[in-house]
Amino acid sequence: MKTTATSDIVAFLKKQGIPLFGFADLGVIPLDKRYAFPRAISFAFPIEKKIALEIIDGPTSAYYREYNRLNELLLNIGKDIEYFIISKGFRAKALEATVRKLDDSTLSTILPHKTSATLAGLGWIGKSALLVTDKFGSAMRLSTVLTDMPLETGVPVTESKCGDCIICVTKCPSKAIKGCNWKTGMKREELYDAFLCRKKAKELSDTIGANHTICGICIAHCPHTVKYLKS
Repeated sequence: MKTTATSDIVAFLKKQGIPLFGFADLGVIPLDKRYAFPRAISFAFPIEKKIALEIIDGPTSAYYREYNRLNELLLNIGKDIEYFIISKGFRAKALEATVRKLDDSTLSTILPHKTSATLAGLGWIGKSALLVTDKFGSAMRLSTVLTDMPLETGVPVTESKCGDCIICVTKCPSKAIKGCNWKTGMKREELYDAFLCRKKAKELSDTIGANHTICGICIAHCPHTVKYLKS
């Protein structure tokens, strides 16, 4: 039986139309990297199928607009979740989209949204270093709300389900993906070179006049994404 707090937040998230969400126990994360919050709500919205189908060979103007739309949607809903939790008497902090808090020297954030997502049991980290889910593949945008609300947390995913698949490795135009299967505790650098990815993505983004470095090729070709697109 769900706790009252869990039932309340589940009902609220469903009312917001969020198609994928879960709750994470952040106990394994250092306090300073989770702002001293014990739990997180991880949630995601998918990229529209028609748009995802068009990024097989690289980013499009439609994908850039969708990228910005989803970032804004996640930001607004994150704030709504934060306010709802606070109204219930608990603490909460909505994290911004990765693009807004990215450290250019490391190309990383303090607490990646995908870390919370794996701890919530939503999916695993693919060879491309992106979150992969059974429901949407990697064709989605993620966000996180930190909280001390007493939620029933999910079972963490601790290893990859990519197996021998190397499609993202062969399709990556920057050759940034190394082809290793992820497991908890691995450093990002063991999976892929973020700087090579960033350089090529910037080149591709410039061709469509995008202000953000986006690519999408590994997203579109992932078999789990293809399954979502065909569903």
